[in-house]
Amino acid sequence: MGGYYFVSFTRMIKVKLASIMLLCSVFTLAQKIDGNTISNIYSVPNVKAEELFSKLHFAVALIYQDANQVIKYSDSKKRMLLKATALVPVLDAYKLMNPNDTSLSDYIDYRHNYTLIIDVKDGKYRTELRYQDGSYTDAQLIEYKLPFPAKMDFTPTDLEAVLKKAEKDMSQEYYMMTSRKKKEIYIQSQPRVIKEYQQTLIDYATLFFQSLYKEVLKEVAPEDW
Repeated sequence: MGGYYFVSFTRMIKVKLASIMLLCSVFTLAQKIDGNTISNIYSVPNVKAEELFSKLHFAVALIYQDANQVIKYSDSKKRMLLKATALVPVLDAYKLMNPNDTSLSDYIDYRHNYTLIIDVKDGKYRTELRYQDGSYTDAQLIEYKLPFPAKMDFTPTDLEAVLKKAEKDMSQEYYMMTSRKKKEIYIQSQPRVIKEYQQTLIDYATLFFQSLYKEVLKEVAPEDW
């Protein structure tokens, strides 16, 4: 998959967020979201940049199993760049249209390639994750793209554009035999789908950031054995 490493993000994993965030939030300095990019800064007091970089490298190896497979760039122990793929569950609007159709699932796992950049300084580091737009391939090897971009800050204008696109989609000849009620369900479900989708992208990044930070803290204060 173009050098990308897969990491699955199921809905069940989300339950871990609360405990991890409670543990780490006191050391979180800042979070920013801009379109498809989310970043966070973490404090690791009294640890020099070179030592912190080493601990981050070890934490990445633990999370991905093979650091060499995902790390695509490393600069003087101050910056590393990783490429991987997340399988992000997205609410299926067609299932909402056809709730009794057992061939459809409530969620579809869309593949999202992403780039992770980690910058390191004395006593702190910054993680920045950039999503690419999602797609999935069905059993017939046909690829489908998400009808909206991988954003975490959709605006009312964005939602209006998505609704117009949904209306256009439902007006196609392919849906001529689809009832007006089902078409309306599909169109009106888009804000719900997007709201849940952008939160899932945020949750995925947050879970990864906090899991990485948790491993770094373990290395800073290892257990006595």
